[in-house]
Amino acid sequence: MLRIINLIVIVGLLTFSCESQTSEKNGNNAANQYFQLMPEKFIEQFPGQLSENSGLIQYNNLLWTFNDSGGKNSIYGCDKSGEIKIEVELDNAENRDWEDIAQDDEFIYVGDFGNNNGVRKDLSVYKIDKSTITDESLQTIDAQIIRFAFSDQQQFTFSSRTTRFDCESIANLNNRLYVFTKNWKDETTTVYHLPKQPGEYIIEPVDSFQVNGLITGADFSPDFSTLALVGYHDYKPLVWLFKRVSEEKLFGNKNVFIAMDSLVGAQTEGIYFLGKDTLLISCESTFNYPAQVFMVDLKTLK
Repeated sequence: MLRIINLIVIVGLLTFSCESQTSEKNGNNAANQYFQLMPEKFIEQFPGQLSENSGLIQYNNLLWTFNDSGGKNSIYGCDKSGEIKIEVELDNAENRDWEDIAQDDEFIYVGDFGNNNGVRKDLSVYKIDKSTITDESLQTIDAQIIRFAFSDQQQFTFSSRTTRFDCESIANLNNRLYVFTKNWKDETTTVYHLPKQPGEYIIEPVDSFQVNGLITGADFSPDFSTLALVGYHDYKPLVWLFKRVSEEKLFGNKNVFIAMDSLVGAQTEGIYFLGKDTLLISCESTFNYPAQVFMVDLKTLK
Protein backbone atom coordinates (compact mmCIF):
# COMPACT_ATOMS: atom_id res chain seq x y z
CA MET A 1 0.00 0.00 0.00
CA LEU A 2 1.30 3.43 -0.91
CA ARG A 3 2.13 5.40 2.25
CA ILE A 4 1.49 9.15 2.16
CA ILE A 5 4.74 11.09 1.90
CA ASN A 6 5.52 12.12 5.44
CA LEU A 7 5.21 15.86 5.95
CA ILE A 8 8.14 17.21 7.92
CA VAL A 9 6.55 20.43 9.09
CA ILE A 10 2.93 21.53 9.17
CA VAL A 11 2.57 25.21 9.99
CA GLY A 12 -0.59 27.04 10.84
CA LEU A 13 -2.81 23.95 10.94
CA LEU A 14 -6.39 25.14 11.40
CA THR A 15 -9.16 23.42 13.32
CA PHE A 16 -12.28 23.85 11.23
CA SER A 17 -15.80 24.04 12.53
CA CYS A 18 -18.60 22.57 10.47
CA GLU A 19 -19.52 24.86 7.56
CA SER A 20 -21.93 24.20 4.72
CA GLN A 21 -22.53 25.57 1.27
CA THR A 22 -24.32 24.25 -1.79
CA SER A 23 -23.15 23.19 -5.24
CA GLU A 24 -19.47 22.96 -4.40
CA LYS A 25 -17.71 21.84 -7.59
CA ASN A 26 -15.47 18.79 -7.50
CA GLY A 27 -14.16 17.91 -10.95
CA ASN A 28 -17.10 17.32 -13.29
CA ASN A 29 -19.59 16.61 -10.50
CA ALA A 30 -21.19 19.10 -8.14
CA ALA A 31 -21.61 18.37 -4.45
CA ASN A 32 -25.15 19.20 -3.37
CA GLN A 33 -23.75 20.09 0.03
CA TYR A 34 -20.22 20.83 1.21
CA PHE A 35 -18.87 20.69 4.76
CA GLN A 36 -15.48 21.36 6.33
CA LEU A 37 -15.02 19.72 9.72
CA MET A 38 -12.65 18.25 12.26
CA PRO A 39 -13.73 14.74 13.35
CA GLU A 40 -13.52 13.52 16.93
CA LYS A 41 -11.11 10.85 18.09
CA PHE A 42 -12.74 7.46 18.70
CA ILE A 43 -9.67 5.25 19.24
CA GLU A 44 -6.62 7.34 20.14
CA GLN A 45 -4.10 4.77 18.95
CA PHE A 46 -3.99 1.21 17.66
CA PRO A 47 -1.08 -0.96 18.86
CA GLY A 48 2.04 -1.01 16.70
CA GLN A 49 0.91 -4.39 15.39
CA LEU A 50 -1.77 -2.48 13.42
CA SER A 51 0.31 0.47 12.27
CA GLU A 52 -0.75 -0.13 8.66
CA ASN A 53 -4.38 -0.97 9.34
CA SER A 54 -6.66 -0.79 6.32
CA GLY A 55 -10.44 -1.29 6.31
CA LEU A 56 -12.90 -1.37 9.19
CA ILE A 57 -16.11 -3.14 10.27
CA GLN A 58 -17.78 -3.97 13.56
CA TYR A 59 -18.82 -7.55 14.28
CA ASN A 60 -19.63 -9.30 17.57
CA ASN A 61 -18.90 -6.10 19.54
CA LEU A 62 -15.39 -5.82 18.14
CA LEU A 63 -13.89 -3.59 15.46
CA TRP A 64 -12.17 -5.68 12.80
CA THR A 65 -9.24 -4.59 10.66
CA PHE A 66 -5.94 -5.90 9.24
CA ASN A 67 -2.65 -4.65 7.85
CA ASP A 68 -2.29 -4.00 4.16
CA SER A 69 0.38 -5.09 1.66
CA GLY A 70 2.91 -7.52 3.05
CA GLY A 71 1.19 -7.86 6.42
CA LYS A 72 0.16 -11.13 7.99
CA ASN A 73 -2.75 -13.02 6.44
CA SER A 74 -4.83 -12.24 9.54
CA ILE A 75 -7.76 -10.09 10.57
CA TYR A 76 -7.87 -8.62 14.06
CA GLY A 77 -10.82 -7.97 16.38
CA CYS A 78 -10.20 -4.98 18.66
CA ASP A 79 -12.15 -3.48 21.53
CA LYS A 80 -13.04 0.21 21.61
CA SER A 81 -9.75 1.09 23.28
CA GLY A 82 -7.91 -0.39 20.29
CA GLU A 83 -6.60 -3.45 22.13
CA ILE A 84 -6.45 -6.62 20.01
CA LYS A 85 -8.70 -9.31 21.44
CA ILE A 86 -8.84 -11.87 18.61
CA GLU A 87 -6.51 -12.68 15.73
CA VAL A 88 -7.96 -14.85 12.96
CA GLU A 89 -5.37 -16.19 10.52
CA LEU A 90 -6.60 -17.25 7.08
CA ASP A 91 -4.69 -20.46 6.47
CA ASN A 92 -5.25 -20.59 2.71
CA ALA A 93 -4.70 -16.87 2.04
CA GLU A 94 -1.82 -14.60 1.17
CA ASN A 95 -1.70 -10.89 1.93
CA ARG A 96 -0.54 -9.53 -1.40
CA ASP A 97 -2.23 -6.18 -0.80
CA TRP A 98 -5.31 -6.42 1.41
CA GLU A 99 -7.18 -3.13 1.30
CA ASP A 100 -10.78 -3.20 2.56
CA ILE A 101 -13.29 -5.31 4.46
CA ALA A 102 -17.08 -5.71 4.25
CA GLN A 103 -19.73 -7.98 5.72
CA ASP A 104 -23.26 -9.31 5.46
CA ASP A 105 -25.21 -11.32 8.02
CA GLU A 106 -23.23 -14.53 7.48
CA PHE A 107 -19.84 -13.64 6.00
CA ILE A 108 -16.91 -11.24 6.18
CA TYR A 109 -15.21 -10.25 2.91
CA VAL A 110 -11.56 -9.14 2.71
CA GLY A 111 -10.41 -7.53 -0.52
CA ASP A 112 -6.92 -8.46 -1.75
CA PHE A 113 -6.99 -6.12 -4.72
CA GLY A 114 -4.55 -3.27 -4.10
CA ASN A 115 -2.92 -2.58 -7.47
CA ASN A 116 -0.81 0.58 -7.30
CA ASN A 117 1.19 -0.39 -10.37
CA GLY A 118 -1.68 -1.70 -12.50
CA VAL A 119 -0.02 -5.06 -13.19
CA ARG A 120 -1.88 -7.52 -10.96
CA LYS A 121 -3.79 -10.41 -12.52
CA ASP A 122 -4.63 -12.12 -9.22
CA LEU A 123 -7.27 -9.83 -7.72
CA SER A 124 -9.40 -11.62 -5.15
CA VAL A 125 -11.77 -11.40 -2.21
CA TYR A 126 -11.53 -13.78 0.75
CA LYS A 127 -14.94 -14.88 2.07
CA ILE A 128 -14.95 -15.80 5.76
CA ASP A 129 -17.82 -17.69 7.39
CA LYS A 130 -18.67 -15.85 10.61
CA SER A 131 -19.80 -19.11 12.23
CA THR A 132 -16.20 -20.39 12.12
CA ILE A 133 -14.87 -17.49 14.23
CA THR A 134 -14.70 -18.32 17.94
CA ASP A 135 -13.73 -16.32 21.04
CA GLU A 136 -10.21 -17.77 21.09
CA SER A 137 -7.54 -15.09 21.09
CA LEU A 138 -5.60 -16.81 18.30
CA GLN A 139 -7.23 -19.09 15.73
CA THR A 140 -6.73 -20.33 12.19
CA ILE A 141 -9.48 -20.91 9.62
CA ASP A 142 -9.87 -21.35 5.87
CA ALA A 143 -11.63 -18.85 3.63
CA GLN A 144 -13.45 -19.21 0.34
CA ILE A 145 -11.97 -17.28 -2.59
CA ILE A 146 -13.67 -15.02 -5.14
CA ARG A 147 -11.31 -14.17 -8.00
CA PHE A 148 -11.93 -11.42 -10.54
CA ALA A 149 -10.55 -9.19 -13.28
CA PHE A 150 -11.77 -5.88 -14.68
CA SER A 151 -13.37 -6.28 -18.10
CA ASP A 152 -12.05 -2.92 -19.30
CA GLN A 153 -8.42 -3.47 -18.28
CA GLN A 154 -6.68 -4.71 -21.41
CA GLN A 155 -3.09 -3.73 -20.59
CA PHE A 156 -1.01 -4.65 -17.56
CA THR A 157 2.06 -2.52 -18.21
CA PHE A 158 3.79 -1.18 -15.10
CA SER A 159 2.17 2.18 -14.34
CA SER A 160 3.13 3.30 -10.85
CA ARG A 161 0.56 5.65 -9.32
CA THR A 162 -0.98 6.45 -12.70
CA THR A 163 -3.19 3.40 -13.23
CA ARG A 164 -6.99 3.55 -13.43
CA PHE A 165 -7.25 0.05 -11.98
CA ASP A 166 -5.97 0.35 -8.45
CA CYS A 167 -8.70 -0.74 -6.04
CA GLU A 168 -9.01 -0.26 -2.26
CA SER A 169 -12.74 -0.35 -1.48
CA ILE A 170 -15.47 -2.95 -1.15
CA ALA A 171 -19.03 -2.79 0.21
CA ASN A 172 -22.02 -5.10 0.49
CA LEU A 173 -25.45 -4.27 -0.93
CA ASN A 174 -28.17 -6.93 -1.03
CA ASN A 175 -26.90 -9.97 -2.91
CA ARG A 176 -23.78 -8.41 -4.40
CA LEU A 177 -20.45 -6.93 -3.48
CA TYR A 178 -19.38 -3.63 -5.01
CA VAL A 179 -15.76 -2.60 -5.56
CA PHE A 180 -14.67 0.99 -6.17
CA THR A 181 -11.47 1.90 -7.98
CA LYS A 182 -8.77 4.27 -6.81
CA ASN A 183 -8.05 6.08 -10.06
CA TRP A 184 -4.63 7.73 -9.93
CA LYS A 185 -5.08 9.13 -13.43
CA ASP A 186 -8.04 11.51 -13.04
CA GLU A 187 -9.32 10.96 -9.47
CA THR A 188 -12.65 9.47 -10.46
CA THR A 189 -13.92 6.23 -8.96
CA THR A 190 -15.54 3.49 -11.02
CA VAL A 191 -17.81 0.94 -9.35
CA TYR A 192 -18.16 -2.72 -10.40
CA HIS A 193 -20.48 -5.35 -8.98
CA LEU A 194 -19.07 -8.71 -7.97
CA PRO A 195 -20.95 -11.96 -7.13
CA LYS A 196 -20.57 -13.30 -3.60
CA GLN A 197 -20.17 -16.91 -4.69
CA PRO A 198 -16.62 -18.32 -4.92
CA GLY A 199 -15.41 -18.54 -8.51
CA GLU A 200 -13.63 -16.55 -11.21
CA TYR A 201 -15.33 -13.52 -12.75
CA ILE A 202 -14.80 -10.80 -15.33
CA ILE A 203 -16.60 -7.82 -13.83
CA GLU A 204 -18.20 -4.94 -15.73
CA PRO A 205 -18.20 -1.25 -14.77
CA VAL A 206 -21.55 -0.06 -13.43
CA ASP A 207 -21.04 3.68 -12.96
CA SER A 208 -18.39 6.28 -12.18
CA PHE A 209 -18.16 9.55 -10.28
CA GLN A 210 -15.62 12.36 -10.21
CA VAL A 211 -14.64 12.32 -6.54
CA ASN A 212 -11.61 14.59 -6.94
CA GLY A 213 -9.57 12.27 -4.76
CA LEU A 214 -8.19 8.79 -4.23
CA ILE A 215 -10.84 6.49 -2.73
CA THR A 216 -9.62 4.06 -0.06
CA GLY A 217 -12.75 2.73 1.67
CA ALA A 218 -16.51 2.26 1.27
CA ASP A 219 -19.57 1.30 3.30
CA PHE A 220 -23.35 1.41 3.04
CA SER A 221 -25.50 2.65 5.93
CA PRO A 222 -27.43 0.04 7.96
CA ASP A 223 -30.62 0.74 5.96
CA PHE A 224 -28.62 0.70 2.69
CA SER A 225 -29.91 4.14 1.74
CA THR A 226 -26.55 5.95 1.91
CA LEU A 227 -23.14 5.10 0.47
CA ALA A 228 -20.04 6.53 2.15
CA LEU A 229 -16.64 6.73 0.45
CA VAL A 230 -13.44 7.86 2.18
CA GLY A 231 -10.13 8.87 0.66
CA TYR A 232 -7.79 11.82 0.33
CA HIS A 233 -6.65 14.56 -2.04
CA ASP A 234 -3.30 16.36 -1.68
CA TYR A 235 -2.78 14.48 1.60
CA LYS A 236 -6.07 15.88 2.96
CA PRO A 237 -8.80 13.37 4.02
CA LEU A 238 -12.25 13.54 2.44
CA VAL A 239 -15.61 11.75 2.61
CA TRP A 240 -18.41 11.55 0.04
CA LEU A 241 -21.94 10.62 1.11
CA PHE A 242 -24.38 9.51 -1.60
CA LYS A 243 -28.00 9.48 -0.47
CA ARG A 244 -31.07 7.60 -1.69
CA VAL A 245 -28.91 4.99 -3.40
CA SER A 246 -30.16 1.86 -5.18
CA GLU A 247 -28.65 -0.92 -7.25
CA GLU A 248 -29.71 1.06 -10.32
CA LYS A 249 -28.27 4.34 -9.02
CA LEU A 250 -25.34 3.66 -6.74
CA PHE A 251 -24.29 7.30 -6.56
CA GLY A 252 -27.76 8.27 -5.43
CA ASN A 253 -29.93 11.31 -6.02
CA LYS A 254 -28.15 13.60 -3.58
CA ASN A 255 -24.57 13.83 -2.37
CA VAL A 256 -22.58 15.50 0.38
CA PHE A 257 -18.85 16.28 0.32
CA ILE A 258 -17.00 16.42 3.65
CA ALA A 259 -13.50 17.89 3.66
CA MET A 260 -11.21 17.31 6.65
CA ASP A 261 -8.33 19.60 5.73
CA SER A 262 -7.32 20.00 9.38
CA LEU A 263 -6.15 16.35 9.30
CA VAL A 264 -3.63 17.01 6.55
CA GLY A 265 -1.11 14.17 6.58
CA ALA A 266 -3.51 11.58 8.03
CA GLN A 267 -3.80 8.56 5.73
CA THR A 268 -7.48 7.62 5.87
CA GLU A 269 -8.01 3.98 4.94
CA GLY A 270 -11.30 2.52 6.20
CA ILE A 271 -14.85 3.72 6.80
CA TYR A 272 -17.75 2.15 8.68
CA PHE A 273 -21.29 3.19 9.63
CA LEU A 274 -21.60 2.78 13.40
CA GLY A 275 -25.36 3.24 13.25
CA LYS A 276 -27.16 5.45 10.77
CA ASP A 277 -25.73 8.76 12.00
CA THR A 278 -22.14 7.94 12.92
CA LEU A 279 -19.12 7.25 10.72
CA LEU A 280 -15.87 5.69 11.92
CA ILE A 281 -12.80 6.46 9.83
CA SER A 282 -9.55 4.58 10.35
CA CYS A 283 -6.07 5.89 9.61
CA GLU A 284 -2.76 4.11 9.36
CA SER A 285 0.38 5.46 10.99
CA THR A 286 2.19 8.38 9.32
CA PHE A 287 4.83 10.87 10.46
CA ASN A 288 2.08 13.19 11.68
CA TYR A 289 -0.47 10.77 13.13
CA PRO A 290 -0.49 7.41 14.92
CA ALA A 291 -2.72 4.62 13.63
CA GLN A 292 -6.15 5.50 15.03
CA VAL A 293 -9.89 5.82 14.42
CA PHE A 294 -11.83 9.07 14.07
CA MET A 295 -15.58 9.59 14.42
CA VAL A 296 -17.94 11.84 12.43
CA ASP A 297 -21.36 12.64 13.89
CA LEU A 298 -23.54 13.09 10.81
CA LYS A 299 -26.25 14.78 12.89
CA THR A 300 -24.00 17.85 13.03
CA LEU A 301 -24.20 18.27 9.25
CA LYS A 302 -27.11 20.68 9.05
